Amino acid sequence: MSPPLLPRGLVLLAWLLATPGFAKDAKVGKAQGKGPRLVRIQGAHRLHRDAAAAFERMAAEARAAGRALLVTSGWRSYQQQRFLWRRYRNGLGPKAAWPGRSNHNRGLAVDLVVGRDMDSPTYEWLAANACRFGFRRTVASEPWHWEYRPRSTATPQDGEDCLGRPVESEPASAVVRQDAS
Repeated sequence: MSPPLLPRGLVLLAWLLATPGFAKDAKVGKAQGKGPRLVRIQGAHRLHRDAAAAFERMAAEARAAGRALLVTSGWRSYQQQRFLWRRYRNGLGPKAAWPGRSNHNRGLAVDLVVGRDMDSPTYEWLAANACRFGFRRTVASEPWHWEYRPRSTATPQDGEDCLGRPVESEPASAVVRQDAS
C-alpha cells in the first residue's frame, strides 16, 4: 500500500528546499531574469535596469571618446554562477564567486574587454571615467570586472577625473554657443 499523498508531498517539498540553489533561485527569481528588472545590453547580455541605463550612458560617452566598451558577461543565473564556481574550484577556470554571492547574479556586475593589462586605452578610460556613472572595480585581480554601486562609488571633484587627475577642458574654439534669438 502506498503512503498518503500529503506526507509524500511534504517530503518532496522538504527535499527541494534542502537542495542547494533551489530555495535561492525561488527567493530571488526577479533578480535572476524572470522579471522586468533586467534589461538587454549589447545583444544577449543583461543587467539590472538601473545598471543597464548607467552602462548605456557610459558606453555612449566611451564611444564619443573613441573607446568601445564590449561586454563579455553581465547577469548570470544561479546555475551559471555555480557552474563557473565549480570549474574554478576544480582548477579548470578563472576565479569565480560562490553562487549567490556574485553581483553578476543581481545584474549589477559587468565584465568588459579591456585588453591584456591595466595599461590598455580602454582600461585607462574606464579607470578615469566609470565612477561618474556609478561603476567601480571591486576585484583587484580582475581589471575587466566592474560593478554598479552608485551609492558607495565616490564621484570626482569638479575639474577632475575618477583618478583625481585634472580634466582637460575643451579649447574655447571648440565650444558651440547657443544664443537665444
